[in-house]
Amino acid sequence: MGTKTQPQLAKENERRIRANDKEFNAQFKYHNNYIKTSKYSLFTFLPFNLLEQFQRLANFYFLCLLVLQLIPAISSLTPVTTAIPLIGVLTLTAVKDAYDDIQRHLSDSQVNNRKSKTLRNGKLVEAKWSEVQVGDVIRLDNNQFVAADTLLLSTSEPNGLCFIETAELDGETNLKAKQCLTETIELGDRHDSLWNFNGEIICERPNNLLNKFDGTLIWRGQRFALDNEKILLRGCVLRNTQWCYGVVVFAGVDTKLMQNSGKTQFKSTGVDRLLNFIIIGIVLFLVSICALFAIGCAVWEGFIGQHFQLYLPWENIIPKEYIPTGATVIGLLVFFSYAIVLNTVVPISLYVSVEVIRFVQSFLINWDEEMYYATTNTYAKARTTTLNEELGQIQYIFSDKTGTLTQNIMTFNKCSINGRSYGDVIDLRTGELIEITEQQTIFQNSNTNNRPSPAGGASIAPPAAAPPPIILVHKAEVHAKKSSLVVTATGEAQVASTPVSPRSELEHPASATESVERQHKGLKQVRYSAPSRSQDDEPGGLSPQSRLSGGGGLSPPIINEERRSSGGFKRSGAGFVQRQLSRTSSCDKALQSVDFSANPHHEREFRWYDRTLLDAVRSDEEHSHVFFRLLALCHTVMAETVDGKLEYQAQSPDEAALVSAARNFGFVFRTRTPNSITIEVMGQMEEYELLNILDFNNVRKRMSVILRRGDSVVLYCKGADNVIYDRLHGGQEDLKARTQDHLNKFAGEGLRTLALAERRLTEQYYNDWRSRQQEAALSMDSREQKLNEIYEEIESDMQLVGVTAIEDKLQDGVPKSIANLQNAGIKIWVLTGDKQETAINIGYSCQLLTDELADVFIVDGNSVEEVEKQLRQFKESIKIYNRFRPGGMDPFDRMNSDSNMDPMSVTMTQTSAFMQETNLPPTPPPPPAISVVTFSAECNDLFGDEKRSEDGGTASIVIDENTGFALVVNGHSLVHCLSPELENKFLDIASQCKAVICCRVTPLQKALVVELIKRAKNAVTLAIGDGANDVSMIKAAHIGVGISGQEGLQAVLSSDYSIAQFRYLERLLLVHGRWSYYRMCKFLRYFFYKNFAFTLCHCWYSLFCGFSAQTVFDPMFISVYNLFYTSLPVLALGVFEQDVSDKNSLEFPRLYTPGLKSELFNIREFIYSVLHGAFTSLVLFLIPYGVYKDGVSANGFIVSDHMTLGAVVATILIVDNTAQISLYTSYWTVVNHVTIWGSLIWYFVLDYFYNYVIGGPYVGSLTQAMKDLTFWVTMLITVMALVAPVLAYKFYLLDVYPSLSDKIRQKSLKKIHSRASSDVRRTASSRRGRRSVRSGYAFAHQEGFGRLITSGKIMHKLPQDFAFPLGLGTKKTQALHNNLNSADGPASKTNNVSGQHMANNNTNLRQNQNQNHSSMADITADGRMMGGENGRGSGGTDDMSPRAPCQDLDTINL
Repeated sequence: MGTKTQPQLAKENERRIRANDKEFNAQFKYHNNYIKTSKYSLFTFLPFNLLEQFQRLANFYFLCLLVLQLIPAISSLTPVTTAIPLIGVLTLTAVKDAYDDIQRHLSDSQVNNRKSKTLRNGKLVEAKWSEVQVGDVIRLDNNQFVAADTLLLSTSEPNGLCFIETAELDGETNLKAKQCLTETIELGDRHDSLWNFNGEIICERPNNLLNKFDGTLIWRGQRFALDNEKILLRGCVLRNTQWCYGVVVFAGVDTKLMQNSGKTQFKSTGVDRLLNFIIIGIVLFLVSICALFAIGCAVWEGFIGQHFQLYLPWENIIPKEYIPTGATVIGLLVFFSYAIVLNTVVPISLYVSVEVIRFVQSFLINWDEEMYYATTNTYAKARTTTLNEELGQIQYIFSDKTGTLTQNIMTFNKCSINGRSYGDVIDLRTGELIEITEQQTIFQNSNTNNRPSPAGGASIAPPAAAPPPIILVHKAEVHAKKSSLVVTATGEAQVASTPVSPRSELEHPASATESVERQHKGLKQVRYSAPSRSQDDEPGGLSPQSRLSGGGGLSPPIINEERRSSGGFKRSGAGFVQRQLSRTSSCDKALQSVDFSANPHHEREFRWYDRTLLDAVRSDEEHSHVFFRLLALCHTVMAETVDGKLEYQAQSPDEAALVSAARNFGFVFRTRTPNSITIEVMGQMEEYELLNILDFNNVRKRMSVILRRGDSVVLYCKGADNVIYDRLHGGQEDLKARTQDHLNKFAGEGLRTLALAERRLTEQYYNDWRSRQQEAALSMDSREQKLNEIYEEIESDMQLVGVTAIEDKLQDGVPKSIANLQNAGIKIWVLTGDKQETAINIGYSCQLLTDELADVFIVDGNSVEEVEKQLRQFKESIKIYNRFRPGGMDPFDRMNSDSNMDPMSVTMTQTSAFMQETNLPPTPPPPPAISVVTFSAECNDLFGDEKRSEDGGTASIVIDENTGFALVVNGHSLVHCLSPELENKFLDIASQCKAVICCRVTPLQKALVVELIKRAKNAVTLAIGDGANDVSMIKAAHIGVGISGQEGLQAVLSSDYSIAQFRYLERLLLVHGRWSYYRMCKFLRYFFYKNFAFTLCHCWYSLFCGFSAQTVFDPMFISVYNLFYTSLPVLALGVFEQDVSDKNSLEFPRLYTPGLKSELFNIREFIYSVLHGAFTSLVLFLIPYGVYKDGVSANGFIVSDHMTLGAVVATILIVDNTAQISLYTSYWTVVNHVTIWGSLIWYFVLDYFYNYVIGGPYVGSLTQAMKDLTFWVTMLITVMALVAPVLAYKFYLLDVYPSLSDKIRQKSLKKIHSRASSDVRRTASSRRGRRSVRSGYAFAHQEGFGRLITSGKIMHKLPQDFAFPLGLGTKKTQALHNNLNSADGPASKTNNVSGQHMANNNTNLRQNQNQNHSSMADITADGRMMGGENGRGSGGTDDMSPRAPCQDLDTINL
């Protein structure tokens, strides 16, 4: 054994690359940057495709039959009968495969031909991506994709920094910082220096670890360590960096993106797999029948046939000397003859028909206007034609989060400042929240009243030319009672349908507010159109000041003395409203949100509808100023000016939304240096010295900044509410309780919440703390622990400022879609790269998680032992819960076996605290440790069931199929969960949970989870995503769906189906998927029936022909039976059939259930079709045989010949097929009529043409038979005998065991539409009863920017260039700028009244909560009630956290 060469050794252990040295790199034969996903070339297509097709069992089976038919001694049929269909199938499939591969070639070509700037011979040349080689130095410009995995050498930014977006890799759109080696920064963009760079890189071999890179750079005799922070991965996009240079380390298939993409797997449907199994069974059945007939033939020839050789001579190849030998040879030949004759039991036309049906169904998906997304002009697209019916059998959906469920757009939605909530729009009449959407109806009031002045003081007369104020009218449905509500632009609201004047309430603002809060039970919806921001759209061209006072949007019903005195609420009666309602067509103007145009830095796209917050800011209210000043200062956002416009670059979209909100309210973050932050407050510049940034991480769950301005030092902190609450000083219990109510409300609405706090520091204390902090930072032992202790010390005794509530905007219709999919019995898992809090929060927003859940289990152990312990605890909790659940049988089975089942199950949560409030029948008492009993009350409104209780509910209680748990797994814990020793325990718990969320998972982990469910649960899976990080998951699942979103097209190119929005998945599955499965199953049942009825006639005839393989029918009839006579009707059935409409399919998700259980086509249904076909063939043959045996016509002609019998049986078979498919068809279209009745006529036309024009052997047989009455009577009797049992069975099922679709169809025919609206509405009040379920905290942020900011490395200026433009720290500046407390006086005076009313408001709100929601969440661990007479929650106590952890069931800590 010789020694290994250097290239061989390097290839095995490490990767060596030398920059700008092609000869050196060529010896290792590294892959180039060419990408190839196609399967064939022009020369390999035909052989490879044929080889692939003949690997399918059916195609190989028919090829063998064709070979047999070429042997004259055993074939009684011409080879054409098999050759034509086989060639047709192979051609059709080849064309489809060629089309798919051409699309892959085009995609590859598009990627490979992208341009990249590469250094060649010291010059920068433009080269294709495919031409980039390992070791090349390439240049990347801003907003350009990275061509290959590259080691960063130099950038346009100081300190060698650059920013990238990794959406294609991990789905996150927040920017990440990369930094090159300080030694290579000097290369800059000088091409000569870069070309002379000859560093040698020794690194790891290609792998799929996105967050890990180990390597060493050897240059100028020195070695430099390389890590992931210095590598740009293929698929990333360069952002906020003019240019950068790097040397290619991995190219093409070696890049981490391609390593994570997974292998393309051949996908087949469950129906395909069942068909393959059935075909094997049919072939075995065929072999056994042929063997039986071969034995029968040998026996007959041995005993009887030998005596008739004069009339039936044996073939020359048959030995005639010894009779038993000759009979045996004849039997052997007859075996193959019957194999050919009976092959139509599995005709190749079955596969042709299946392909055609799938092909057409794909076009029906592509053409569906209901799945067209006008915003991006995108239709749904079926990218494969072989998986349609699998869409109707999905059991598990694996979804990405960012960009799939959400739009990845954060908006500042609501907030709470000093115990007062802002952002809600409330109906004055009922106190119900009004949900703001995008449509509205506007009126103008001709009775112009006085408007409040901009200052909120005395009213002013309107200008003469000014039009009347705008009034909105919207329809709102509350508790199934509709009313028209009139809301004026100044915040007024009146009801059009009820002639009650609001005078009494308006004269007593406090009582009105109390009644509003007491009636706050639901969410009302008002639709707004997108407002225009131009001044021309303002009525009469109002000035900015008048616009700000008069057009500002809907305000909550908080009425202070200023507003009451200014006439802000008109006392007009219902008559005025009714007069205005008659003028709906006179105005189309849209209500505008609060106008921020007076702020020169406002953002046109920012929307805020509660004017009171802007009023508070502009009236110098102290607490609102502190709130927004904190938002403008406590962050790590970078500001830059682009084309004269201020733009922000944030590491997380949450931070961007908060800083943007502060900007629009007048607190504009302008710029930062490593030791200063400059903001503009209401037009005045304020500069702060940045002393420290205590950066965010996943353990701290908060970030703080310490600032100095003048003589005051202040700490601003924001973070998770439970973390902040634990660090507040005493004496603010009332504020904490009111803010806690708002937190619960915001979290209940699915908003991402952050708590804000501040602490004023003395100079002496800060200096002492600073010295200890520097000492800890320099410590070599337990540095992190010491720093955390130092941070804990200063982040204590803080004053609560308020709470922010950010909405990660869901895509439209996501909650409704998820609810419907879950109602259909599909389990939904979310696999995301985002952090845990973010994923949980979105889970609540989209109703994947609800507060009705018994518990949310969180698996976050770092070791196998920790994870196993958590799983064991969770399993015990589920066991205890199940032990005390009422009922004992499987709920799913009960719902399906109940003949009065209603698809609309109402899931309710009951606790011992309010059990007496319900009128439902009594249930077993709740267990001592668990108070939650989840059950489902089946309502029968749709079907008119008489068995109902006195209150209108049903008398039967059905246990909800889900145990009421959800599971959240972190990425590092998932590694252990997927290990062989824990995967069964993990699966056991996950399968009992309603929802599962996996966070911080890598692309490969997503695929592993999908593979685990496929393997262990044998379930049909669907994966949906929109980024390159979802490709491996999409390829691993049975069905891959790509969303053509903002993260590129990699997911779409790898998917089987593409849609534009997640909500279209509901229609794709519940309509197209269900229809496709229903149609395919019905098609297969009928197809097997008609073919067994046709083929088994030969079996019965063999009993009368000495098992000689003589056919009953004309050979031409056998050849074209499936091709011409019966193909089109069954194709029409497979393409157009539907049991219920698309609307009903969406309204009743339970219709999807049969597909989950494969009820419509399985072994039992197949056997039923076979037996039905066998019975039909027996009747079909025996009745005509009995009639025509020894038969004589009225004219004396003998009609008992073989040809007449064959023609009669064939004709009755076609008529019976027509009758049967007419009974099979539920949905008649023109195509169905044409194909069904046309095929019957076509039979007679073709038979006449073949026999009379071409001169077939059966010429005249059918014509003569039809002239006799015997034929018509025989046909009538036979068809009646075949149809009558089918009709009787159908009516029996319809009457005794009607399916859900039968019930819906019956009610649709009677035009009864009694189903309630299926819209899913999330109300804040529904969650207040379980306020301890979770924190609304979610912050998609990572550690890192704080350190870079304070070190100066992230700055556009170099450290020595920093200066304080406003003279920060000088006495002159201190004289010009007051300290941070200077604005407290006047603001507190002007806000007294408002604060009093707000306190009353919140107290009454909490009273209302405790009256309406006495649930388990209101009981503390020691059994005491949290809410007393005053309704105050436990948030004010110091010894107890106001927010309990997610595991709020007492059983977790039994």
